[in-house]
Amino acid sequence: MNIGVQPGEYFFGVNDVTFEKTAFFRQLFVPSGKDEYIAEQLQNISMSADEQISTKKALKRLTDAKNMLSGRLKNGLIPKLESEQYELEQKLTDAFETNRMIQELSDKITEYRRMISENARILEKLNSESENIDKYESILRLKQLMELERNEARAQLEYIEAKKLLKKEQLPENSVITSMLSLNAEYKSELRNKERIYADITKEEEDLRNLQSDSGENNENVKAFQKKAKKQRTFAIVLMIIGFLMCVSGVAFYLMEKNVLFLIIALSVGLLLFAISFVSVVMLRKKLKSKGYESLKDLEAIIKSYPLFEQRVNDKKNKITSLNNAYTGLVNRLDEQKKNIENAISEYIFLDKSKSYEEQIDFISDAVQKVVQKREAYKTHSATREKATENIDMDALSAQAQGAVKPEREKVKVDNEINFYSQQMKIFEEKERESERQKALLEGRGSDPAVLTGKRDAVKSKLLEYRKKYAALETAVEKLTEASEYMKSTVAPRINAYAGEFFSSATKGKYTALSVDTAMAMSFKDDTGIKSCDYLSAGTRDSAYLCLRFALIKLLYNGVNPPIILDDAFGRFDDERLEALLGLLSAKSTEGQIFIFTCGDRERNLLDKAGINYSALSL
Repeated sequence: MNIGVQPGEYFFGVNDVTFEKTAFFRQLFVPSGKDEYIAEQLQNISMSADEQISTKKALKRLTDAKNMLSGRLKNGLIPKLESEQYELEQKLTDAFETNRMIQELSDKITEYRRMISENARILEKLNSESENIDKYESILRLKQLMELERNEARAQLEYIEAKKLLKKEQLPENSVITSMLSLNAEYKSELRNKERIYADITKEEEDLRNLQSDSGENNENVKAFQKKAKKQRTFAIVLMIIGFLMCVSGVAFYLMEKNVLFLIIALSVGLLLFAISFVSVVMLRKKLKSKGYESLKDLEAIIKSYPLFEQRVNDKKNKITSLNNAYTGLVNRLDEQKKNIENAISEYIFLDKSKSYEEQIDFISDAVQKVVQKREAYKTHSATREKATENIDMDALSAQAQGAVKPEREKVKVDNEINFYSQQMKIFEEKERESERQKALLEGRGSDPAVLTGKRDAVKSKLLEYRKKYAALETAVEKLTEASEYMKSTVAPRINAYAGEFFSSATKGKYTALSVDTAMAMSFKDDTGIKSCDYLSAGTRDSAYLCLRFALIKLLYNGVNPPIILDDAFGRFDDERLEALLGLLSAKSTEGQIFIFTCGDRERNLLDKAGINYSALSL
C-alpha cells in the first residue's frame, strides 16, 4: 500500500488538480473530510444555481452590517446615538427645571422651620401633663400595695378556718383517702352480698317447703289416678275385642244359616261396642292432658321418678345450711369492716351516725382540698405582696405622690401624642436638612442650554444618516432572500427528479423517488409513503448516495460529464443491488468514462453475467 500517494498521479499519471475534476467515489462506508464541502456546494446550487456563489455568506455579511448599526443588545451605532440624543434632551430639561426647583426648596425650608417651632411648644405642654400622671400613678401604687396587704390577711384567715374542719393538723395523704374509699367500697359490696345470700336462703327454704309438699300427698293422688286410667284403658280394650267378636260371629252365622236379621243385630252391637271403646279412649286422653301428661307412659315415668324427691330434698337442705354458714361469716366480716372504716374516719373528723360512710369520706377529701387551696392562696398572696413591696421605699413613694391631681386622660394617650410630635419634630428637622442639602447641590450644578442644544443637533444629523443606511441594508437582504427562494424552487426539484430517476433504476422500480434537502438529509418514497433514508439497509443507503452523486454530476456538468472513478464503492451491496447498479452504470457509460477499482471478482462476474462490455486492468 502506497501511503501519501495521490490516486490520480499513481493510476492515471495526472496531477492532483486534474484528478479533482473527475467524479471520484471512495468506499462509501469510510468517512471523508470533503463531505461538508459537497454539502455546501449542494446548498449553493439549490439557492443560487452556482456552486461557487454562497447566498448564505452574502446574507450573513449584510446581516452583520445591519447588526453593527442596530445591535441586538442595544449596542449598535443607532441605539447609541438614540441614547445620546435622549440624554442631551434630558439634560436640557433638567437645566430649565433647576431654577424652579431651587425656589420650591426655599419655600419648603421656611415652612419646615415654622412647623418645628409649633411642635416644640406642644411637646412642652405634653411633658408637664405626663409628669402629673406619673405622680398620680404613685398614689394608685400606694393604694394597690395596701389592697395586697388586705388580700394577704384575708387569705390567711380563710386558711386558718379551713384547717379547723379537720381534727388533726397533719393532712391525710391521697393514699389514706384512697384506702378509706376502698374500705367503704368493699363494705358496700359485702352488704350487697349479704342481701343476695339472704334472698338465696329465703328462696331455697321456699323451694324446700314446696318440694316436701309435692313429694307427700301428690304422690298418692298420682298413683290413684294411674290406677283409674289403667282400668279405663282395659275396659276400652275389652269392649273393642267383644265388638270385634260380635261382628265376626254375625258374619259367620250369616254364611252358615243365611239369617240376615241375626247378621244385622250382631254387626249393630259390634259397632256400638267399637264406638263406646273409642269414646272411652278419647276421654282418657283428655284426662291425661288435663293433668299435664301426654300418655300413660309419661305418667308411669313420673311415678318412677318420685324416689328422687328425697335426694332433692336433702340437696336443698345442704344448700340452705351452706348459705347460712356463708351468711354468718359475711356478717362477721361486715362488723370488722364497719369498725375499721369508723376508726379511719374518726381519726380526722367526729363520726356522724346520721350520714353514710361515703358522705363522711367525701367530706374529709373536700376538706383536705379546701385546706390545700386556701394554703396555696395564702402563699400566693403573700408572695405577691412581698414581690410588689420589694425594693420600694414607701416614704419616697408618698413624697412623690404629693401635689398630684387626677389626670383628665390616660398616660398611654399622652405618651402616644408625645411620641407622635417627637417623631414629627425629627421628620421636619430631617426634611429641613435634606432640603438644605438639595438646594446646595442644585445651586452648585448647572449647564449651558446653548451648548447642549448644539450637541443634540449634531447627534440628530448623524442618527438620520445611519438610519438611511440601515433601510438600504434591509432592502438588500429582502431582495437577496427573494432571489434565493426563487432559485431553490427551480433548481432543487431538478436534483430530486434526477436522483429519483437513478434510484428507481438502481432498485428496479422498488423505490420510485429520492429527495434531498439543503442539509444533505435524504428521504425516499415507497408504497407506504415518504421516509428517511435511515430506514434503509446499509447497501440500499449506499446505492441512494451514489444516485444523488450522479444527479449532481448531471446537473453541474449539463451533459459533458467528467470521468467517474469508483474505488471499491460496492462493499456493502448484495449481488442483486450490485447487478442493478451496474446496469445503471452501463447506461451512463455512454455519457463518459467510468472506472471501477476493486479487490475481488464479484463486479467482473456480474458484468459478464449481464453481458456488459468492459475493459479489465490488473495491477
